[in-house]
Amino acid sequence: MKVLCVGNIRNDIELPRCGAHEGVCDCRIDFTDSVSDGIQRLSEHGDYDAVVSDLVLADGSGLDLLAWVRDRGLPLAFVMLVSPDDQDAAMAALRSGADDYLVKDEGYPGRLPHTLKSATARARTDLANRSQPVRVLYADGDRADIDLTYRHLAQSAPNLRIDCVVSAAEVLARLPSRMEDASGYDVVLLDYLLPGMNGFDVTKTLREVRGLDIPIVIVTDQSSGEIAAQALRLGVSACLVKHDSYLYELPLVIGKVFRETELARERAALRATSERLNDIFTSSPSVNYVLEQREGGWALSWISDNLPRLTGYPVETALQPGWWEACLHPDDRDRIAVDLEAFGNSGRVACEYRFPHRDGAMLWLRDERCLSGDGRTKAQRIIGVWSDVTEQRSATEMLRLNAAVIGSTHDGVAITDLKGNLVFVNQAFTKITGYAREEVIGKNPRVLQSGRHQRDFYQTMWASLTGTGYWQGEIWNRRRSGEVYPEWMRLNAVRNESGELTHYVGVFTDISKLKQTEARLDHLAHHDPLTDLPNRLLVLARLEHALDVAQRRKCRVAVLFLDLDRFKTINDSLGHSVGDELLHAVAGRLRYRLREEDTLGRLGGDEFMVLLEQIQEPSDAAIVAQSLVDALADPFRLSSGYEIFIHASIGISLYPDDGKDFMELVRNADAAMYRAKIQGNTYGFYTEDLTRHASRRLDLETRLRRALAQDEFVLYYQPVLSVSDGRLLGAEALIRWRTAEGEMISPADFIPIAEENGLIVPIGDWVLREACRQTRQWLDAGYAFGAMAVNLSVHQFLRQNILDFLHQLLVETGLPAGRLELEITESHLMEQGEKVTKMFDDLKRLSMQVAIDDFGTGYSSLAYLKRFSIDKLKIDRSFVKDLAGDRN
Repeated sequence: MKVLCVGNIRNDIELPRCGAHEGVCDCRIDFTDSVSDGIQRLSEHGDYDAVVSDLVLADGSGLDLLAWVRDRGLPLAFVMLVSPDDQDAAMAALRSGADDYLVKDEGYPGRLPHTLKSATARARTDLANRSQPVRVLYADGDRADIDLTYRHLAQSAPNLRIDCVVSAAEVLARLPSRMEDASGYDVVLLDYLLPGMNGFDVTKTLREVRGLDIPIVIVTDQSSGEIAAQALRLGVSACLVKHDSYLYELPLVIGKVFRETELARERAALRATSERLNDIFTSSPSVNYVLEQREGGWALSWISDNLPRLTGYPVETALQPGWWEACLHPDDRDRIAVDLEAFGNSGRVACEYRFPHRDGAMLWLRDERCLSGDGRTKAQRIIGVWSDVTEQRSATEMLRLNAAVIGSTHDGVAITDLKGNLVFVNQAFTKITGYAREEVIGKNPRVLQSGRHQRDFYQTMWASLTGTGYWQGEIWNRRRSGEVYPEWMRLNAVRNESGELTHYVGVFTDISKLKQTEARLDHLAHHDPLTDLPNRLLVLARLEHALDVAQRRKCRVAVLFLDLDRFKTINDSLGHSVGDELLHAVAGRLRYRLREEDTLGRLGGDEFMVLLEQIQEPSDAAIVAQSLVDALADPFRLSSGYEIFIHASIGISLYPDDGKDFMELVRNADAAMYRAKIQGNTYGFYTEDLTRHASRRLDLETRLRRALAQDEFVLYYQPVLSVSDGRLLGAEALIRWRTAEGEMISPADFIPIAEENGLIVPIGDWVLREACRQTRQWLDAGYAFGAMAVNLSVHQFLRQNILDFLHQLLVETGLPAGRLELEITESHLMEQGEKVTKMFDDLKRLSMQVAIDDFGTGYSSLAYLKRFSIDKLKIDRSFVKDLAGDRN
């Protein structure tokens, strides 16, 4: 503290002695003798905290220095020193704004530090009060008194904001009519005698009618004690008599009643707050308590009234020494002691422990404590809260168990938000799908889609999920590696306590191994374990299905029943292991000779069955039968060292020729096989005619392959004559087959076979080359005729190099292109569509002639012919033979 002492007091006040007093440590005192020097010091140094001044100074009065200090509003305390016999001077100093006075007797230097301390505190309070404006409504019927009071308060109490009125009516008009409404004034100052209504009546209206608690000060000319008593009884805050110096008291009285009212309001607010806090503590699920430090350590000094609801114990019991320590669960004491030891370092601690309810039930309490102090002194209390976390602990334990189950289960678990984005996946999810957790969180599960399901599959799934909250079924997804695998999935909608949809949960199982097991079991149930061929059950099921298809499509089905000759002898003489190995080898050769769409099965023992679907001719079945027989021609060399020759007999039945159902067909094929075995044939049809026809066809096909190489084909030329004059117009080359034995075979017999096995192309090329050569030779001999017509098969006509072949052929033989006429049948023409149109155009560009043969056997559409560049139309005889006699 820095103090300026003004006057003849240097010898009275000793600096060391003053500074030793409590409360003014580090005190520094400066001395001066006059008002002028004091003003100069205060002007030059604005850091003084207090001024101590004699009343009588060398160049004036201490009151002058006090007036200068107050006029400038300096924030310092002022103590006036007065003589023992001048009490009026002390009052004058206080009225002028001094914070305190001190009588200069023998012991005043010793009292000075305490006086300075209290004066400084008072000055700070007055400074704070002056900085807080107080709004005053002042009513007085005497305008002279109003002017005097207003000027005095404006000078001595600048913190007062005064509004002046001259009547009680104006007072009532400016104040709220209800206690709930805000007031624009802090204090009401009333003269007792007001026009129309005295100050008491105004007070009664404000207090009793309107219920306002605004502080009211009444000034009166009467010094009767009865008036003051009545005023206080009616609710007046202060009553002041107008004596000579009452205006000096007025700011103090106004400030006092204002502060007292504020304090009363604060006390009421504190009481209301205390009541609310008590209600909160009482209704709170948590118990609040206070620990205070005593000689034996920390002890409960207060606990909230809701303790019985939490623990069953009354508050009085809890406040007894050692209650908490005695109730604490023995197994938790050491752990809690460790937690509380660390309490002093941070000033906060939270721990959980078991605590018995009074009825014996065990509770889990969460205990949160914090030290309470001002930061400068050692904390004297601890504030704590007990919360019952028994249910939370149970829920947490259940969550832990659930998490353990979800984490350890082999089923994948995925949770999505309502937008379908993944928010959680478990370890099994990552193991099954191959995706790490961070790769899929926040993404849509469609990253797993395999592409095997159509859009309507997912629409049905989500319709069920949103409609019923549940869906389950088999779904195919794709792993991160690209592998497609099956899942059995269950989807559930998750709702909160309010029934609002929050998430979707999917649980899925990888059933790929189950599918594989099912496939293996299904395979074992429908396949022969020795040869891995379809067993009787599967073959018959496929045959039944094939018959349904054949019935709709109006086509044939062939059943081949195959039995190995002398297999029983091999099995009995060489052993079953050799027989089994032979059967396995036989199955391999037979399977190699069949198409993918054909079915080869083992019925049992040495019996096999072949199912041929959608065959056109019975001879097709004979070709397959012969191929199977040929497959067994070479010996079988087994691992046991045996070389075994085996033959087979095959019986053939056809749908619908030999039966209408699968059992009848199998039975008839079996019968045909036994007949073929007895007759020594390799195969036989159930119908003898078919057997002979098939044998002849196979023989014919074999001889046909040799005929081209042995030059057994010859060409005959049929002339084309003019009906009107018999003139030769051209010729047509016709192929014939004269065997080495001299037998003539009709084209109607061998051309269809050549069409089926592909020999028609080399045969047709031979015909073209021979016809061109012969035509050129006739032209060179002088025989003039038109073009040579040659039939082309569709296989020749549509092969890629036909144009190059024809051009090369004409160059080799020297035949003009216009002398060659190419014929294609109408049925083949119509089957090829746009290809034929382009081919005809290309042939015409080479100057060759083009004819359509057998017109009338196919579409017979003249309009269709407009699309083709043709030279001749050869109408089938059946189209015109009845023109003369059929009226239609």
